[in-house]
Formats: sequence, structure tokens, C-alpha cells
Amino acid sequence: MCAKTGRAKPLSPDDRRTAILDAVCPLLLEKGAAVTTAEMAQAAGIAEGTIFRVFPDKATLLHEAVKATMNPLPVRETLRRIPVNMPLESQMLAAAQALAGYFERITALVGMLRGMSHDIKHPTPGTSPRRYASESLEAITADLAGIIGRHSDRLLIEPALVAVALRGLVFVNTHPLFASDDKLTVEEIVAVVLHGAMTRDPVVI
Repeated sequence: MCAKTGRAKPLSPDDRRTAILDAVCPLLLEKGAAVTTAEMAQAAGIAEGTIFRVFPDKATLLHEAVKATMNPLPVRETLRRIPVNMPLESQMLAAAQALAGYFERITALVGMLRGMSHDIKHPTPGTSPRRYASESLEAITADLAGIIGRHSDRLLIEPALVAVALRGLVFVNTHPLFASDDKLTVEEIVAVVLHGAMTRDPVVI
């Protein structure tokens, strides 16, 4: 094992900001807005004062952590890595799994956001977690529609509508408000969206 030969290179402000947010986001989901800056600093492995050299106050840090948690980029990158030569069912299954993880993070923020003061929710004019969520979902749904659109010759409705249907079922299935013992698996969600609940040869009554 090599010995250290000097102090570690200091992080740039942008890298330090990213490192703090990476540490704070899981803590925010676990403890909500009540999390202290001391706990944040401990999670990030830094002195508490370092936080305030990057963020002006706790409200701004919490707001940025919420925004980072809602960031659609990881989901969009996952969707873009789905092989184009996979069957449609397999592509939609991979997409549904990525969506489920994203929605679980988003719904975990809901209760926490309700407990936040208005100043923390909107530290600067024109900012809103709801707007971030809406914009994120719009981008994710567009990517999902692009995947489904590769197989438009097999579809009876527009790929964008199939994407909305898949997104809606995954969301309801992960939201705590609709929690039950009868949750669908992602495989069942994909089957319902693609094939419905009827047999291939419906009985005429």
C-alpha cells in the first residue's frame, strides 16, 4: 500500500458542492427537513463551517438537495442504455424498474416537503419543487416514448400515450397513499400496459 506523500488536493467549489449534495440527499430522505447542518457535515466528512462556504444557509442547501433528488438525469441515462435490440417487453420492463426507483425517491420527499417552511421550499422567487418534478417527469416521459416508439408498428395507440400509461401505473404502484397488499410487480404492470387484462380471444357475450 502506497504511503501518502502530502495533503489531498482541495476540491473545487463545484466538486465540493456536488460532494455535499451527494451526502445530504440520502440524509434528507431519511430524516427530512429536521436534519441538522452538523449531521450533514458528518455525512459529508467535512467541518460544519465548510457547508456555509458553499451554501449561504441551510434553506438553500435543503432546496438544492430536493432539486438534486428530483434530477431526472440518472433515470434518463438508464433509459438510454437499454439495448435497442431487446424485445419491446424487455425494454419496457427495464424502463419500469428505473421509473419505480425514481418514484420511490420522489414520494419519500412528499411528507418532508409538507413539513418545510415556505422560505425553505422557495428560497428564491420562481423556484418550486413541484415545477422541478413536473419538468423531470416530462423529460423522462419523452425518453420513454422514444423507446416505445421504436416499436410503433406493433401499437394500437401513440407511443406517447403508452409511455403515460406506464408512468401512471408505476407511480400509483409506488405511492404510499395507494399502498396495499395487492401491489403489482413491474412485470405485471408491463403486461397490463402492453396486453391489457383480457385474453387474446375475448368471449363474445
